[in-house]
Amino acid sequence: MNVALLIVGNEILDGSTTDTNSGWVARQIQGRGSQVVRTAVVPDDRAEIAAGLDFLLAARPRLVVTLGGLGPTRDDLTVEAVAVHLGLPVEESAAGAAIVADRYATLATEGRVSDTTSPAAQEARAKMARLPVGAHALDNQVGAAPGVWLDHTLPDGAGLSVLNLPGVPSELKWIVTNAAGEHLQRVLGTGCFRSVTIVTSTNDESELSATLAAFDAAHAGLDVYLKSRAKRFGPDVRMQATISTRGANLDDVTARIDEAIDRFRSLLADSSIEVLSVVYDE
Repeated sequence: MNVALLIVGNEILDGSTTDTNSGWVARQIQGRGSQVVRTAVVPDDRAEIAAGLDFLLAARPRLVVTLGGLGPTRDDLTVEAVAVHLGLPVEESAAGAAIVADRYATLATEGRVSDTTSPAAQEARAKMARLPVGAHALDNQVGAAPGVWLDHTLPDGAGLSVLNLPGVPSELKWIVTNAAGEHLQRVLGTGCFRSVTIVTSTNDESELSATLAAFDAAHAGLDVYLKSRAKRFGPDVRMQATISTRGANLDDVTARIDEAIDRFRSLLADSSIEVLSVVYDE
């Protein structure tokens, strides 16, 4: 199943914040046997969010995950911008409002925020509960802004799901791990991803070139990916490569990656290159 990621935030583009969320989310997607086929990074701007969404939808993903822009301030625009671009109205969600109210009550009790009744603060908090019509509010027990799950039908009849996540890593991870699980299971299903790191005897990536090409030819259409991992030059360096594959069944995935390892080992031997170690990644 194909998935696309939309990273939203001026702070990512100006370099003041390093994006770690997209890598983590991509690994969760891979772990379900699906794959991220396209990503985009856009500023906190409605038009740019819409343009980024169009760029992602051109890849025909089944699921789009947005990262960032769910908070109470003026530049938190993601949920509304995505909804408007998909032609959906936005209204207060009772479930979303309950999540926001419960979280702020808890935070006030813990002394982490003021128990304010100012109109400005109440309006800012209410903003986080305004969701696309038909969307599901996802609990957030780390921050205050609910995550959002939306199932939508595109004009051509294709199904599209959108998962809006906050940009704070701890909040994002909690929602994906806890609140979004049933939706991810329903749309992506249960799948498997495995990868292996292979250390070779050569210290020159160019010596692997012919082997990589021969491997690709042998595994065309088999959903097996081989990538060399060059880091630096030096007499002590040993070139590494990773092989990865995904599928619906763990036994099939394991058999496919074991076969790929054997083929890679054989092709390396043809070029007088040895395999020094094979480590399955966690």
